[in-house]
Amino acid sequence: MFAASYLVCALLCFLPRPHKIFASEESYEAVWEDGARSEESFSSAYSALAGGDGEGAVLLRGGMQGRIAAGEQYRACYSVLQDGDLLSLLNASFGGLSRIERAALMRTFGDTVYFSDDFFAFDGERVFRTDRRSFGTIVLLDGSFPAGTVALTGAEKLTVRAEAMLSAEALCGTEIAEIEAEAPYFVRGGGLYLRTPGGTRLVAALPCLTRFEADGYDFCDEGALSPCRGLTEVSLPYAGSAEGRAGSDYDSRVLWAFGEEIPSALRRIAIGGGSISRFAFLGCGGVEEIDLCGIPAEEIEEGAFVPCKGLLRLHTAAEFKAEGFSASPLPCGCFLYERRNNG
Repeated sequence: MFAASYLVCALLCFLPRPHKIFASEESYEAVWEDGARSEESFSSAYSALAGGDGEGAVLLRGGMQGRIAAGEQYRACYSVLQDGDLLSLLNASFGGLSRIERAALMRTFGDTVYFSDDFFAFDGERVFRTDRRSFGTIVLLDGSFPAGTVALTGAEKLTVRAEAMLSAEALCGTEIAEIEAEAPYFVRGGGLYLRTPGGTRLVAALPCLTRFEADGYDFCDEGALSPCRGLTEVSLPYAGSAEGRAGSDYDSRVLWAFGEEIPSALRRIAIGGGSISRFAFLGCGGVEEIDLCGIPAEEIEEGAFVPCKGLLRLHTAAEFKAEGFSASPLPCGCFLYERRNNG
């Protein structure tokens, strides 16, 4: 009898702890945007789980948003997954989370891959090196992407950390439709810019853009717009690599921003300042409209528009001598030259 009792006691020692057995019976209080409160089981909370934010698990039910407030451990984990560097990601502890907290983190970060010379992902328990390549979001923690890395993932969102060195080439052929960036990078109008001691650089633009109006910048990286093969309209503060005067030591071609070739879809170009050299529109044979309002006639070299064989409309202060065009004065002091319909 004693031996049997001892055996039963010994076996009990190896059984799962009660909180493991009854973990599914966790309950939570949800606070809804209309002020109402509800008691949620894991099952009911999970069925309404939209994700998580820095304060807890976010629920969505019947068009109403609610939140299950999270503990300190969750907030620390969320902060690391959202903003941490590789070392803090690898060293983060995800123990002590409730089931709904862990589920909220997975819903939010489970489709994110972190890149720092290799791929790293979160599986609900840890951040680890991964062989998985298909993700919705890719985070460049530091350094740069080897060619084809972003395209390989099929990611639609890119986050650029402060220590990263992103180039436009990394976005070519990708599905990226959204970029977030930490200072000194910033994003505006679909363009990624970098603040430097020498001024603001245009680094890249979203591949999905069909129209792009560049914010004022001091320098343009070569090929910054190369990912934008479907671009139909573009507005730039000047043509070329930097604002300059004709004959100065800078690349004065619109082609500089696009790299090897102007997109075949491009139909309209607006240039806001600087000078226009006779090479400015090299490769722009398919462009139909050019707007140079605000650029003095003396800053536009003769022959600048010769490459523009498809030109239909030209807004400029310079005299445009070309057969088949009519000229109309504009209130700004420029002329609008339009190709006459001879058909």
